[in-house]
Amino acid sequence: MSDLGLALRAWHAAGEPYALATVTAVRGSAPRQVGAALAVDGAGCAVGSVSGGCVDAEVYELCREVLRTGEVVLRTFEPDPDDPFAPAMTCGGAVDIVVRRIEPPADTAILSALDAQLESAPRLLVFGAVAFADPLIRLGKFLGYRVSVCDARPVFTTRERFPEADDVLVQWPHRYLAATDVDQRTAVCVLTHDAKFDVPVLIGALRSPAGYVGAIGSRRTCADRAERLRAAGLTDAELARLRSPVGLDLGGVTPEEVALSIGAEIVALARGGSGLPLRDTTGGIHRSDNSPRSKEASRS
Repeated sequence: MSDLGLALRAWHAAGEPYALATVTAVRGSAPRQVGAALAVDGAGCAVGSVSGGCVDAEVYELCREVLRTGEVVLRTFEPDPDDPFAPAMTCGGAVDIVVRRIEPPADTAILSALDAQLESAPRLLVFGAVAFADPLIRLGKFLGYRVSVCDARPVFTTRERFPEADDVLVQWPHRYLAATDVDQRTAVCVLTHDAKFDVPVLIGALRSPAGYVGAIGSRRTCADRAERLRAAGLTDAELARLRSPVGLDLGGVTPEEVALSIGAEIVALARGGSGLPLRDTTGGIHRSDNSPRSKEASRS
């Protein structure tokens, strides 16, 4: 539901009733998981999605109906062998969806849920207020991360430059990292491209529980940085955790393309993906677990 946050907060601020459809259960293969939501306001504007598009139109109409009647609707979408034209999940799974009318400002539970989601969201820590940071911040927000950008240079580290970041901090990166809660869901991206910033923060990141640690730079820069880190006492096992040069090989050169390659690598590592084209893998496409996908190509 976090992808609806801005719209729902705006509707609450305006005191505007809306209908909210939420996925409560998933069985089998489905493009969205439990918690995915679609909301519709009185003017018929829709935000969010409960599927890859296969049942969204039907759920939209249910939202319009619930907005009119105020009655809660429970609906299951699943394949129906007797009605091939019935709205159902084309990937073969089944989902349960509940639709209810929300009445701002009295109904504050949604805002509390949004606040709780933000607090519990995985962290993306971006070190370096550089050109590559802004698209990475936007992508991180899109992926559901709580994003912080940190740099010791106040002239570059401003809310005006990074309006979508949750936190904009003027501080030495390694000091901020040392004072920040980090867990296995945390992604650390070092974009400063300057040894006096890079080395101290990477030492802390590689010795932390962070699930992803990446640093930008050319191969020469990355090799030099690795030697500096080794000289600072990092072990081969700790250095092996460093994704540098950062990102997957997409061939991109613009800040937006580089951000996409970094985001893709973060998702692949978090979800156990191979980074290969799906056509060259086997197994299910939509997975709720993190088991690695087979890297063997199907060449029949």
